[in-house]
Amino acid sequence: MHHKARTFAVTALAVTLLLAGPPAVAAPATPSPGAPGVGDPYWPTAGNGGYRVERQRLSFEFAPDLSSYTATSRLSLRATQSLSRFDLDLLGPQVRSVTVEGKPAAWRTTSDGELVITPARPVRDGARFTVAVTVFNTAPDLLANPPEKPEDLVNGLWRAGDYVQLHTQPTGARRVLAVSDHPSAKAPTTTEITTSGAATSVANGRLAATVTVGGRTTRVFDEPRPIATQLLQVGVGPITVTHRRGPGGMDLRYALPTDKSAEILPRLDETYRTAIEFLGQRLGQFPGRVAGAYATPSGGATETQGLTWLNSDQLTPENFDQDGADSIIAHELAHEWFGNSVSPTLWGDLWLSEGHAVFYEWLWSEARHGNALDASARSAYRAHRSWLTENGPVAAPDPASFGPGDNRPFGSGAYQGGALTLYALRQQVGAETFQRIERAWVAENHDKVAGTGQFIATASRVAGQDLGPFLRSWLYASGTLPPMPGHPDWEVDPAP
Repeated sequence: MHHKARTFAVTALAVTLLLAGPPAVAAPATPSPGAPGVGDPYWPTAGNGGYRVERQRLSFEFAPDLSSYTATSRLSLRATQSLSRFDLDLLGPQVRSVTVEGKPAAWRTTSDGELVITPARPVRDGARFTVAVTVFNTAPDLLANPPEKPEDLVNGLWRAGDYVQLHTQPTGARRVLAVSDHPSAKAPTTTEITTSGAATSVANGRLAATVTVGGRTTRVFDEPRPIATQLLQVGVGPITVTHRRGPGGMDLRYALPTDKSAEILPRLDETYRTAIEFLGQRLGQFPGRVAGAYATPSGGATETQGLTWLNSDQLTPENFDQDGADSIIAHELAHEWFGNSVSPTLWGDLWLSEGHAVFYEWLWSEARHGNALDASARSAYRAHRSWLTENGPVAAPDPASFGPGDNRPFGSGAYQGGALTLYALRQQVGAETFQRIERAWVAENHDKVAGTGQFIATASRVAGQDLGPFLRSWLYASGTLPPMPGHPDWEVDPAP
């Protein structure tokens, strides 16, 4: 009985399938172009749609006199749609070749910084594929030909006499080579640098190999942690690289001008150790295993990942205290947690990076120099109306309010406004709960991207209360910020 019933059921099922026809199979998606940007309102064509960057290998070959270079970006990508074509970001360098999966691909450039690539065959959704782009470019010497106006100094790769350095914030990497130039496109990166003669080179990550052939030396550096293109650094010049064992056994690496290394190194090393320990006590373990500095005579304080770019003249014994070099170092090291490890989802989230760096610089200044945290916050609060009027809310500045240079949205709102928001949060929930929020934020988003909404959610969860209305009142305020919790007497300068 049971056997017959089963036979009848199977037969009935077969008849049903015959009548219904074969099962439906979804038709492959028609290939279409990837978006020319990630939809960031501050840089609409920054980053690219249609794929994810999984790894990048960047190589630089410099002319003997460092006046020009050839660069190749080899990117490992994964398609998030079926692609008929896709973009990389590139503005300025001359394209020499483009291949996809090792085969020549058609390409064109646009005036707004896009390299549009059409592969020989469409790329299917979900496929992993490689693209290689070789470019040629000059390396302008800022000492020999200084810009007439500050806005003429665009970000990218610079030369200052015998030194080469990168300054890629926010979208200067596209002026150097072809990449996906947005913080959300961070990926592990290997960098190769080839130079002639005695020039030494340095880049993010550990030195993995050195090969010298016919007077040309190639050094290979590997950064296994994801890194955003705005945090890349390539240094070449008459530098000496010194390694020290740092807190927890980490590698402290200092690439300094050879003629100043001996006098700069002791104070620099002491400050790095102290600042890393100071920040680690508040935020948890340092995010990486390599930290240090690349210092040049034309350097500017920039948090290039694991290799802060600094001005060597500020680090000499006679200038270190006068220029406040230790506070600069503390600020840039705070970025290793905020901005480097936890990168902004969109450029409007920049306050999470720069605001945190300023806030911990305030804490450092209080601990090291007796400058009260309350006094630093009060001074910033007093002046906030001017920059709030000029650029708009802390987490939503007006893109049109920034000048013609490559600086948007790097304004006072992201720096002082972000720090004031964090100070207000600390006043609202107490120092202990605030620090638990901070530790949770950097631990849960280690080597990821995260934005303002996520920070509000984390703060609310850790504090056990809905902090959304409070934080949004600070982050999206127009004209003037709310009264400071615990300091209702704090005054604000009149509007300009």
